[in-house]
Amino acid sequence: MRWFPLVCAIALLGTACSASDAGDAINGSAIIVEAAPTPDTFDASDPEQLSGISVNPSDIEAGECFNDYLYRDRADFLQQITTLVGCDGPHDREAYFLTKYPAEEDAPAPPEETLQRWAEAVCLDEFEKFVGLEYVLSKLEIGVIVPSFETWTDDADRNVICFVFPDEDDRRLRTSVANSGI
Repeated sequence: MRWFPLVCAIALLGTACSASDAGDAINGSAIIVEAAPTPDTFDASDPEQLSGISVNPSDIEAGECFNDYLYRDRADFLQQITTLVGCDGPHDREAYFLTKYPAEEDAPAPPEETLQRWAEAVCLDEFEKFVGLEYVLSKLEIGVIVPSFETWTDDADRNVICFVFPDEDDRRLRTSVANSGI
């Protein structure tokens, strides 16, 4: 019986510590970290600045994490490179839903604005299922990847990819946000 108060104290201490850890996960401090995001621009002559494996953005699958890089080519045109990276390390974006825009293969490409609006509505509908929290309460933003005119006409691309990213510029994701409630 003399051990009972000590056991109770240890149990209460353990409960208090685990509640604190759960609170950190809910508020995102364990998932979203303060860090410089992937640089928007890089020196194309130094590919070591890129993290991950280069991929066509329309080939990204739900559950994959990625970074986007911009650079100016020799003709001074702005180019984008998207790289897949592991979700178990620092990354800027996580794809959470993939769907197809409802159009026949031979249908003309709709205006990009139409694609964007449709994609944003679908992605908003799927957000809470993925994150586990309503969008308006979340520390995450929604982004979309829609077919370009070229991929629509040349490749019959109808893929729409929904992704999330931190709501502040100086943040990165440290792990997957699936069911994180942040």
